[in-house]
Amino acid sequence: MNRCLFCQEVYLPSWELGNLWTRQVTCPTCKIKFVKRGECVDCGKPGSPCCSDCTVWRQQGLPLQTTPLYLYNEAAKEFMRRFKFLGDTALLEMFTDDLKKVKIKQAVLVPIPLSTERLADRRFNQAELIARQMRGKIAPYLNRLEGPAQSKAGRQARLARSNPFCVTNDVKAKNIVLVDDVYTTGVTLRQAMFRLKEAGAKEISAVTLFRSV
Repeated sequence: MNRCLFCQEVYLPSWELGNLWTRQVTCPTCKIKFVKRGECVDCGKPGSPCCSDCTVWRQQGLPLQTTPLYLYNEAAKEFMRRFKFLGDTALLEMFTDDLKKVKIKQAVLVPIPLSTERLADRRFNQAELIARQMRGKIAPYLNRLEGPAQSKAGRQARLARSNPFCVTNDVKAKNIVLVDDVYTTGVTLRQAMFRLKEAGAKEISAVTLFRSV
């Protein structure tokens, strides 16, 4: 008998062949609440092979291949409320197997940083915790200036915000995978990408837990 990390209910683990080599921490009822990414090859948004947002980014010369694990539905929002804002970091184990399957190749994992003020308030960086669940070396190549929380900003405010990032180490010719929790407009990841490219990074992609819809 197992106890589900998400709903805390006791359940019988699955004995299907595909589940024998993984630690089951989520009951089947909760597991199906999390919906896999959509069709957009660049950001995982449902609906088309390249969504309207990514079409515009490509036209602006800012394509960024991002791999979100799931869509940001009601179950994902509840997860983020408990994980990010209430500090229930143990919940992240729900996605450990998925994160370890993401192919990193020879790239370095760079979590999107929090500002010093926000890190002191929250006491952990959710993006760094996500990166720790993945297979790859983590490098803090970015710093973030103080500013309002992105989660409280509307789409237009996000798009208009000046770039808050600066590069802190030598990234010339390095392949980098940015790691964050939720892909909303793509601005934050592209601001980080811009700074890293500016500093000489070679190839940049991204991984997030969720893609907003």
